[in-house]
Order: sequence, then C-alpha cells, then structure tokens
Amino acid sequence: IRETYEESGVIVDPTSVRFVLSQPWPFPRSLMVGFRAKAVDVVATKDDDVMDDNSKGENTSKRGALPVINRCEEEMEDVAWFHRDYVAPRIETGGSTALTFEPSEEEAEFHIPGKASLASILISMWANE
Repeated sequence: IRETYEESGVIVDPTSVRFVLSQPWPFPRSLMVGFRAKAVDVVATKDDDVMDDNSKGENTSKRGALPVINRCEEEMEDVAWFHRDYVAPRIETGGSTALTFEPSEEEAEFHIPGKASLASILISMWANE
C-alpha cells in the first residue's frame, strides 16, 4: 500500500488487498509476490478531468473517477490507467522480458511483459474476468 502511494500517488483501499501468487526473484535470491487491490475512488465534479489526463480507454465508472497519478520519476518509467476493454485484446499479442526487446510503436504505448512473468499473469487474470 505504501509503495503504491510513494510511486504513483494512488491510495489503495487496504481492505481490498489480496495475495494472488509469487515467483522466484533472483536479485538477491528473493521472492516476488503479486497482490491485487483497488484504488480508492475519487469523487469527481463535473469540471474534473481526472480520467482524461492519465488513462487509456473509456471511463465507465459510475461511482467516481480514477485517482490522478503522480508518478515518482526515480522509481517508475511510466504509470497509466487502462480500461479492461483496451487491455484484453492486447494480451494475445505476446510480450517479452528480454533485455534486448525493442517494442513496436504500439507496444511502446502499451506493453505486457512475457507470459511467464508475474506481471503478465496478474494483468491477464484481471483482463479476463
């Protein structure tokens, strides 16, 4: 919860945090753990452009707007919200975790890591719900 806030400025609902799975992490002989959680909704006013400034896809939320992302540049290369309808069809295009991977123009906009990665598994589980 703290790490998400420090790196993106997004507040996580602590009651929504759920462990999903883990995988070995070789540096330095550790275990990477994967969790799912929900961001705290932001109550949007009619003048808010909360979703438009940092999202890809359509906002269908009726409860509120997605929180504004305030990326920590030292920690994160990029952070954005993506709608499930945007993500799901892109999962099958593959992905790579190779250090020499050169993304196409479309992949530079949105790239899913290789299928064996924890990130890919978490994204796929969410997108295919």
